[in-house]
Amino acid sequence: MWKPLLRSAAFLAVISAAVVSASVQVTLISDIHLDPNYGTPAAYSSCTTPESSVWGVAGCEASPQLTQRSLDDVSEQNTSFIFHGGDWQRHRFYGSGLSATSIFGDLSERFRNVTVDGSLGEVAFCTALGNNDVVPNYFFALDSSMSEQELFQRVQAMETVGLLTSSEAGVMAKCGYYTHEMATVNVIVLHTLLWTFRLRPELSDSISDPCNQFAFLESELQKVRSSGKRAIILGHIPPGLNTFNVLRGGFNTLERDIFWKPEYQRSYDAIIYAYRDVVTVQIYGHTHRFTLQVFPENGVLSLIMPAISPIYNNNPSYLLANFSERDWSLQDVQIRYVTQDGMFHAGMSAKRALKISADLSSLPQLRASIKALATDDEAWENYLRMFCGGELRNTVFPRGPCDARCRYVVVCSMLESNHSHIQRCVADFLATSSDDSTHMSSGAMALIIICSIIGLDMSVMLVLMARSGQTTLACSNFQSTKWWRSLLEKQSKSSVATGATELHAVM
Repeated sequence: MWKPLLRSAAFLAVISAAVVSASVQVTLISDIHLDPNYGTPAAYSSCTTPESSVWGVAGCEASPQLTQRSLDDVSEQNTSFIFHGGDWQRHRFYGSGLSATSIFGDLSERFRNVTVDGSLGEVAFCTALGNNDVVPNYFFALDSSMSEQELFQRVQAMETVGLLTSSEAGVMAKCGYYTHEMATVNVIVLHTLLWTFRLRPELSDSISDPCNQFAFLESELQKVRSSGKRAIILGHIPPGLNTFNVLRGGFNTLERDIFWKPEYQRSYDAIIYAYRDVVTVQIYGHTHRFTLQVFPENGVLSLIMPAISPIYNNNPSYLLANFSERDWSLQDVQIRYVTQDGMFHAGMSAKRALKISADLSSLPQLRASIKALATDDEAWENYLRMFCGGELRNTVFPRGPCDARCRYVVVCSMLESNHSHIQRCVADFLATSSDDSTHMSSGAMALIIICSIIGLDMSVMLVLMARSGQTTLACSNFQSTKWWRSLLEKQSKSSVATGATELHAVM
């Protein structure tokens, strides 16, 4: 009688576990920087001959072959959705002889042909625009017909092949932001270039909401909350520290070290914090380095994607991300990277690298694990594999191998977004490290002194033994008062000579 019931209970337990662990796997890919001129005299940087390796040369951009091989690998994973973080175009696009229509038309076709599993739609794709997707680099003039035309060309190329619906394209063509709606989650795509120090022409301090993007963000999040859905934020330039600049030249001015203007950072943080119950994750690109950010100011995890372009010495790489099917909370990400033979490999996962058991959406545990990177050498090395694009590569750091200060800058850039807070965090780690070194030195010095005293005592004892004619050293001697007194008695010269010879032979 009980066996059927037990079988039913076991079956229900299995079903329950499956429901709890059910996940949606998606692709996170960014910063392709396609260079159609690769291998020709018009290519970016040094990759100007047919002999240039098409699978990735440090300092060069992505060749058409590398781009296609990357997207073929994405197809092989058969994920449900593709998040693209922007920077379609190569560096120094201006003057390259290339047109925006050709780059966006080419890449749009390639993205359109990537295989997805169909669970989130036949064309399951959304993209942000990067600073290299405007001409010149970082240039976007509000209310400028030139910027409007440049943006329209790129949006039209994506709409033509079906990557954007007509309604999405209509919104995106205004200022570069839009929303991609799905049954249980909306992806809110932002044009974060508008909030950066490097935007040209520079905005007046009187402009509190460029292109009304904050108003758009808050309105979209209110719709998400009202509908009972979840939201994912997608942008290109992330908030926080320009880690490369600081690692190269140390801490400097706010404008040089931080990506976003503080007033825009505060406005953004306030909105995200107010809707942290519906925003599950923020996804960015731009830095070409895998990074996790757990900033207290907005209370929602940020993730920075690695790059396909190898320009900054990284392996070309992208991420597979698992989200909970129930609430779109981020469970884990795993890196996939290509080597010089053109083969993609499965790399480290974030949970494994950081030695955590909970999902990445568990911010208290994640923050503690990130902080532990400052002292846990094994976890730090694992994390660096992901940071560098799948393999350890000291060349990704502007000043060679990452020393203690470099390590603390990287760790603190994930914990804090405020300029002064980051500097204080680094200083605290350096002070703690210095204290630990001091304590170790004191302990070592004490050990040396103790060993020296013991050695001196033994030398004196051996001299006294030789002087008194003692030739045998045994533990029982130390308990004998007579033996200790005998050490002070001087023997004849012949006895002393014999004793000294015997002791030397024993030593």
